[in-house]
Amino acid sequence: MNPMFLFLLFIILQVQDKPKTLEDLRWKNRVVLYFPHDTSSWTFPDDSISNEIEERKIKYFVISDTAFSNSEMEFSQAYLDKLKIRYKMGSKLDSWVLIGLDGGAKVRKEEKIDWEYIFKTIDAMPMRQSEIRRGGG
Repeated sequence: MNPMFLFLLFIILQVQDKPKTLEDLRWKNRVVLYFPHDTSSWTFPDDSISNEIEERKIKYFVISDTAFSNSEMEFSQAYLDKLKIRYKMGSKLDSWVLIGLDGGAKVRKEEKIDWEYIFKTIDAMPMRQSEIRRGGG
């Protein structure tokens, strides 16, 4: 097969893998949206927390004036603005939302992100219990 064709196919597949909406993550990942009051209230998770995040198939998105994530994404600014309206709901405080594999909002809190609470909440969910029984974490 032509090497140039394989290279172009690889590039196309890489671009398509980047989520453009949360819907692209449904049934693949749990999602945490974090809306910090200011960016200084966010600190990157340490290695042990990062391992827990990965084990539970969590993609987090920190959304303020800019956005960043533990996942590559191609969210447009218009889409980020819609997420702020839908999930931040005008809060002036730090806030976060946990979205389950089914795409539904499970928890919304107005506080700094609490990974331990998020992990306990996920671990109590039936789908997570099933993952644990199957040996998936």
